[in-house]
Amino acid sequence: MSTKAAKVAELFTKTIATTKCFDQNLRKVKVVCCDSGKMVCHFQVGPEHLNQRGTLHGGFIAHLVDAISTYALTANENVETRGVSVDLSVSYMSAAKEGDNIEVEAVTRKLGKKLAFLEVEVRNKDNDQLLATGRHTKYVGI
Repeated sequence: MSTKAAKVAELFTKTIATTKCFDQNLRKVKVVCCDSGKMVCHFQVGPEHLNQRGTLHGGFIAHLVDAISTYALTANENVETRGVSVDLSVSYMSAAKEGDNIEVEAVTRKLGKKLAFLEVEVRNKDNDQLLATGRHTKYVGI
């Protein structure tokens, strides 16, 4: 893990632990790997992550795609901004239920002068089932 990536992982952990804003829903999410342009996190689905049908909320998955890919972007050695979202899309493939162990992997696919392209996979660690994929485009030419 690079020095910058270690700082990004530490920042994520501290920020999520103390925030009073919407990101407090990420409190159970733990960073397990952070390297240049990549971040992997794990968490166990709790009642606060569920929709009314008792499965992992699609809006929470979209929040994971947004937040984890943003931190993966900032883990790039030559990036000094969190950027501004230009496009965010999520494809949902399967459901998870309370108690399931989830892995979120975000990777910077391309980093240009003005735009960054990131991809995210959300998986059920218990059975390696792909739950969702996400794509996040960010403006970084600030």
